[in-house]
Amino acid sequence: MIEENSCKNFNDNNIDSYKERLNLNIDEKKKIVEKAMIFIHDNGTYFFDVSTNVQLLSEAFNKKATIFTHSLDNFNILYEKQDVVVNLIAGEFNNKNRFFYKTDYKECFEGIEFDAAFFGAGAIRKDGIYYENEEDAFIKNEVVKKSKKVILLAEHQKYEKHTGYKGIDLDKINIIIVDPISVSLFEDIIVSQNIKINPNSLIIM
Repeated sequence: MIEENSCKNFNDNNIDSYKERLNLNIDEKKKIVEKAMIFIHDNGTYFFDVSTNVQLLSEAFNKKATIFTHSLDNFNILYEKQDVVVNLIAGEFNNKNRFFYKTDYKECFEGIEFDAAFFGAGAIRKDGIYYENEEDAFIKNEVVKKSKKVILLAEHQKYEKHTGYKGIDLDKINIIIVDPISVSLFEDIIVSQNIKINPNSLIIM
């Protein structure tokens, strides 16, 4: 079924396009998705970010639920699932990174509380999660305010990136799921980059 329904700037940008990222590290992404499925339950309400990891989560999704997304690819996958009510935040389309944006996006979330929001990352810095597009970061920031759980799905390469706009503060993340082959690298980067993750966050490797 279908229903329509303070960012900080960096100059550096070395993020590949969405399509270029989709087939990178596919085995690691599948491991991340397996762990993310633990936090999805029947009759829940979720937000699915525009993210290659979250796209794989959409493909694996097998619950009865309501899902909001601004991702074209998530929408195309989820609307075919019989037990999913998918709400698309439609508007102007960003072709490179495959998401929709509308200026009145806050109205899409009025009266909604997400059981969990699943986010990807453009880049992980010591003060937050960054994304290439300001409009995308605006939406993520608003969704965080509406979510009981904020769940980040991220491969270790995200700690090596630099990109434009902060969408999520690190202290707002409840669960971080990383690829298992990079456990030691993940820990090393956190220390070397002085990344201050919320001590109450659950990190799943």
